[in-house]
Amino acid sequence: MNRTRDELAAAAIPPVKVPLWTRDYMLACCANLMMGLAFFELVPVLPLYLTGQLQVSSGWLGWIMSIYVLAAILSRPWFAHRVDSGDRKKIYVTVYILLALSFSGYAVAATALMFFATRFIQGLIWGGMTTSGPTMAVDIIPPSRRGEGLGFFGMTMTLGMCLGPVIGLQVYQQYGFYVITWSSLVLCLAGAGIASLIRAPRRPVQEPVQETPKKVLDRLVLRVGIPLAVNVMIASFSYGVVAVYSALYGKMYGFKYAGLFYALMGIGMLVSRFMVGRQIDRGRVAELSVISLGILTASFAALALFPLEWVYYTAAILIGFGFGIFIPTFQTMKLNMADRGHRGAVNSTFFTAFDIGVGTGMFCGGKIYAYLNLNWAFGIGALLNLLAIVYFYRISLDHYRKNKLGVDSD
Repeated sequence: MNRTRDELAAAAIPPVKVPLWTRDYMLACCANLMMGLAFFELVPVLPLYLTGQLQVSSGWLGWIMSIYVLAAILSRPWFAHRVDSGDRKKIYVTVYILLALSFSGYAVAATALMFFATRFIQGLIWGGMTTSGPTMAVDIIPPSRRGEGLGFFGMTMTLGMCLGPVIGLQVYQQYGFYVITWSSLVLCLAGAGIASLIRAPRRPVQEPVQETPKKVLDRLVLRVGIPLAVNVMIASFSYGVVAVYSALYGKMYGFKYAGLFYALMGIGMLVSRFMVGRQIDRGRVAELSVISLGILTASFAALALFPLEWVYYTAAILIGFGFGIFIPTFQTMKLNMADRGHRGAVNSTFFTAFDIGVGTGMFCGGKIYAYLNLNWAFGIGALLNLLAIVYFYRISLDHYRKNKLGVDSD
């Protein structure tokens, strides 16, 4: 069929690339980085302080460190409903300020029970942060560049996870525990100030309507995304194992720089974020999902079968690289299955599934270590990642293709 002169001229014009790095997107990334630094600079210090200064037992220590995960899971559905029905920016800034104030609880806590209560309250707030922050970021990111935008936005949290512990340990060694708590509080207040400058898109005011229980459930949990959530839970089990027990594994085999594992893992995540976003936006989610899970399967299998130092450090980079692909790919797929009014439910469902998997990995990894050894824990992680590949091909991928919405369905 012959094409007219106008059609040929239109075809010759390259598509306009919508800008990603806008003022508001950069502010959102900065606010996310500040949150990551504030939260994760305290993570490696708490066990040192609790066991060294307060003489907290190992049983109490486990509860104190992990209770925030349960609290976040409990609060996310409620925050998802509020985020999808209310003013997202107002909720985000308010929760950000509450997170800042929660750090003052560590400064006055004098017993294990007080630390437990502070950690639980902070977990409830953390559930709101990890629901409202990414949801508002998605509103700012152009739909055609969603995968790339989420990749870089998530990378700021990865930077916080890498730099925060380094800063926290340095401050703890030089100035003590209480300086860190106030440092985290100040970082959070600064982040809240940055977040308040974001010009979030206006959303139409929703008139109150009588909703059926089914509609209420849809606002709390993205039911159409449950198959992908199962995939996330299966794969994130191995993340829970490696996040807690990789340093212990290194010490068990006499590796000199076991703490280097986390830094290398962070580098792998950062490198992957620069590569994966545009591939997601080109629709290559199936390939990226299998590649990421394949890398994770091989890496965990190598740790289980070959306890060698060079394997240990190489696996750290590959595990970071694998999860750096896996997380934005599955998060984007879930977002592509929901309209704008259900983005809070999307992020709530995604992070709840991730936390359940991570929490299960932390708990089961300890039991496996007690009765067998850590090689078995990493081996089970490899098998579960292999299972995640099979589940993705047999169930999740087909379900995603049937329920995917267009990128312009906002």
